Amino acid sequence: MRTLLSSALPSSVSGYPTPSYPPHPSYPPDASPVPFPFPGVPALGSGEIHVWSVPLDRVPAGGADAVLDPGERARAARIRHPVAQWRYRRAHLALRTVLGGYLGVAPGLPRFTRRCPEPEVCGDCGRGRPVLVEGPWPDLGFSLSHSGAAALVGVAEEPGAIGVDVERLRASFDWSRVPAVGEQDRITGFRTWTAVEAVGKAAGTGLRTPVSIDARGPDGLRRAHRSGDSSDWYVHDVDCPDGYVGCVATAIPEAVVSVFSWPSYTLSQNVGRVE
Repeated sequence: MRTLLSSALPSSVSGYPTPSYPPHPSYPPDASPVPFPFPGVPALGSGEIHVWSVPLDRVPAGGADAVLDPGERARAARIRHPVAQWRYRRAHLALRTVLGGYLGVAPGLPRFTRRCPEPEVCGDCGRGRPVLVEGPWPDLGFSLSHSGAAALVGVAEEPGAIGVDVERLRASFDWSRVPAVGEQDRITGFRTWTAVEAVGKAAGTGLRTPVSIDARGPDGLRRAHRSGDSSDWYVHDVDCPDGYVGCVATAIPEAVVSVFSWPSYTLSQNVGRVE
């Protein structure tokens, strides 16, 4: 395992191939993919995970209504607190901008659904991990989390392989009342809680299935275990702004996690692209 940290991407990234995707019947003829990747988005290889650390106040949200889909706009409208609504809109705009770069399409084009990994348990409840609807793009794994004024967006080549979580550190918190964490100091408790949340997101079951987190190993990783699940899960810490902690959980062994900081100027220019 190795974690690569970048304070920002170069102003231009070149030399990546331009894939050719067949037209898809769900989209109009002029909704063709734009060159791949958008400037400012690095190539993503097998076994790699890219995590973007996003300060939400740096996401220009003027074009959000033109980019977010009807479901996202409806969910935003149901959020009564103005600041919480503002954060939701910017977080989802950042997710679409990052995904659009990796998929080679404008941010407004991708469509999402949810896939429950245990329909026999929940009756295909329509919940679970968000996934891309089939389209003129490769199938990527992705995850979004936001708390306070910070967000994390994770991307991997393997669908359903990752979950991210970020939490704002509160001044005091009694973790002894939370069975999944237990009695720990404030910051360690938040780190454990982000790991529990991230594993639940990666598995697609949320907090429905109990998760236990091991102590950090010599390789810097924390192993995680889900009740009734023999799969191996790995938790990587992610550098976050002061006052926040975050991590990415994955089923990919020996994953290489690279962390990038928004804004890359050229990436930010893709926010308004809806064609």
